[in-house]
Amino acid sequence: MNANRAHRLVSWRNGGDCCDWTGVICDNLTGHVLELHLGNPHDSNYDLVIPWKAFEQSRLTGKVGSSLLDLKHLQYLDLSGNNFGGPIPGFIGSMQSLTFLNLSTSNFEGLIPYQR
Repeated sequence: MNANRAHRLVSWRNGGDCCDWTGVICDNLTGHVLELHLGNPHDSNYDLVIPWKAFEQSRLTGKVGSSLLDLKHLQYLDLSGNNFGGPIPGFIGSMQSLTFLNLSTSNFEGLIPYQR
């Protein structure tokens, strides 16, 4: 994923505790990543200050990597309001612990893959 011009993933640096990264929620006891809140913070319909520009500049782009499969305890994934495009990644259907998924307005195409 690319953070685009808004630098939304600037806190995501190698060597740091991922539980301190913006948008990452971890279990306080185990340290497992439980939630990724990566939805666009700007709403293109309701943002009153230069709405479309703020929305567009905050969109994540690129490919969603299969490294998300390493997050075995991930329950919540919000990628809404971004600009990924292409088919919904097939590996999303293999995320066993995922109970919440928001891909709205992220320019994905197709059906959400069946969980295997």
